[in-house]
Formats: sequence, structure tokens, C-alpha cells
Amino acid sequence: MNTFSLMTRRRHREMEPWLVKHPYGEHPAERLELIERKPGSPKKAPVVYIHGGGWICGKMEMYTAELDFLAQAGHPVFNLEYPLAPERPHPHMLLSLLSALAWIQENYPEHKSIHLMGDSAGGNLVLMLAILVTNSDLIKNLDAEFALKLPDIKSAISLYGVLDRLSWIDDKFPSAALMLESYAGAEALKKEIGSSQAVTPMDLKFNSLPPTFIAVGSKDQLAQSSRICAEHLKKDFKDVKYEVYQGEAHGFFNRSERPASQKLRGDIVDFFSA
Repeated sequence: MNTFSLMTRRRHREMEPWLVKHPYGEHPAERLELIERKPGSPKKAPVVYIHGGGWICGKMEMYTAELDFLAQAGHPVFNLEYPLAPERPHPHMLLSLLSALAWIQENYPEHKSIHLMGDSAGGNLVLMLAILVTNSDLIKNLDAEFALKLPDIKSAISLYGVLDRLSWIDDKFPSAALMLESYAGAEALKKEIGSSQAVTPMDLKFNSLPPTFIAVGSKDQLAQSSRICAEHLKKDFKDVKYEVYQGEAHGFFNRSERPASQKLRGDIVDFFSA
């Protein structure tokens, strides 16, 4: 076993008293873990975290230790797993995640509102969820019979998310076209799409948006995607924060030894506290 694995297991053991796992649906991947806020920390609204992996891979357990800083700051953290593409493509993935939010609302009713946060494909999914929940008429485009009660969204943070469909392909993000096709079908690779391929914030028209923070590294092949979306959102919504972390590449949030990762974590806590 390598040093990283040993360190990760040690950090997980340290967190176990505050870690509880639950299913939120019938699919084996419809599960979550609750990282309780640390004793003595101030009580703050929970954060729902959605991991990345291009919609086709990734596990919530890869992020458990990395999310401890939020629990230390007083935020309970719901770290979500979800069924992946191509088995569960759009819109099923978003519907699973909406059902997770409804499960949290039903089982933890003391939390009337939540923050959303995710990285990469998870950064896409959290902004889509923020838009759907605050513009609930759009949910009917995914499921005309959707009637679950959802929590209010206090804010959303996208860490180097896929926020438009095509720029990351042009910028040669590895396997971008394959991942997008796996998630939304071959039609999503075209410039002009129908409503069933509306899988990014740039594909939707909406009137409400919670406070939003878009963060990306300057060397990330998703940097242009973040910039395009941030500039677009700022035209209609005043509470949009956009930050570029100079010299950083994709995934730097998980590299906690880097100064930029520590700065990002501080910026996240400050944004949630604003």
C-alpha cells in the first residue's frame, strides 16, 4: 500500500465518529455520506458536495478527507454518490441528484436551506441543480410528474466545472467529446441542440440564480468554459463571483499541499459565510 493510501485511510479513521452513510434511492449508487460538523464549531448551513469524473467515473470516497475543512468550519457535509453515464445518462443523473436533495429535506428537516458545491462534472451538476431548484418549472422538462419537496439553495460553487458544452472540446480537454457523448448523446456535440441536450447552464434560459462562485485554474482546459459562463451570468445576476487561480491546472482543489488549494478553501468558507 502506498503512502497516499495510508494517509487517506488514517484521515478517514480520524473522521469516522462524524461519518454516517445512507442510501437515498434504490440504485446501488444512490447513496451519500454525512460528515457531521465538528464539535464546538459554529452551526452553519449544510454543504451538498457532488464529485467530478466526467459524468462517467469517480467516487464520493475520494473526497471525504478533502471536505473535512468544511466540517471544521461548522458545515455538515452531505457528500453524494450518484449513478453514472452511460448507464444513467441525462436526465437520469440530475433526477437522481434532485431525489437526493429531497431525501435530505425529508430526513433532515432542520436544514431548510443548503449550499451546493462540486468539481469538474460535479461543478456542472451543482450549477444545473441550483438553476433547476430556483426555477422549478425547468424540472418539468426533465420529469413532468416530479413533485418532491426540495430545500432552498443558499448558494452554489462550481470548481472548474463543465459550464458550456463545446469549448472544452475545442481546448482539448482529454476525452471531452467521449464524456459528453456518454452523458448526453451524440446530438450534444452539435452547436445547435434540442431541449433534451440542454446539459449546461449556457443551454438554459432562467430568471433566478442563487449566489454563485465559479473558480478555475488559469492552466485548466476548462478555464474558458468557466469564463464564458461567468461572463454570461454576470449580465443578468449581480451575485456572481468569478476567480482564476494563476498557474493552477485541473483538479487543484484536491492537491491540499498547494498554496492555491489552501487559498481556494479559505475563499470557499468566506463565500459560504457571506
